Amino acid sequence: MTYTYDAFFSYKRDRESDAWHRRVKDKIAYWVRLELGRDDVKIFFDDEEIRVGARFKAKISDSLRRSKCLVCVWSPLYFRSPWCMSEWQSFVQRERKFGAQLVIPASFHDGETFPAEARAIQTLDFSEFASTMPRFWDTESAVRFEDLRLRPFARDLAAMIRSAPPYDDAFPVFIASESDTQAELPIGRIADV
Repeated sequence: MTYTYDAFFSYKRDRESDAWHRRVKDKIAYWVRLELGRDDVKIFFDDEEIRVGARFKAKISDSLRRSKCLVCVWSPLYFRSPWCMSEWQSFVQRERKFGAQLVIPASFHDGETFPAEARAIQTLDFSEFASTMPRFWDTESAVRFEDLRLRPFARDLAAMIRSAPPYDDAFPVFIASESDTQAELPIGRIADV
């Protein structure tokens, strides 16, 4: 076997932000193609790659194993999802085994509530440009987002793709449980601060 995907796009699904994430993935893929000088870059994106009737867990596990690296778009809810934690931790284990950087994270929302392990990793902040509005992509902010965040992110991702270790059928796939996720944070009142 060999790699199927250049990257696995990991994000917390939500009908309000799914279209934004898909568009970000498409923009990143475009700039990575240019960086690599290739006509095609294959990025796993769950709602494009998993068909009705597919065995979801098996498809995710196989796709994680067959991806060179992981694009994470972190939000507070990302760390409460066993699926998202499985995706991230699978690549953390692979990084430890090969001593290579294979995870490239960005933040969709404020990173102050992220777990300590995530806060210790340099991320690219997309939060200023995170939008649930479809018209966002027709704005000057979207142009700035592409220039200031997506193009540099794609350049770093392309370098990561180039330096990925050779494919190994034994790449670990971590299966997270509820206990591996971050607990819901208490909401304080302004008067409590």
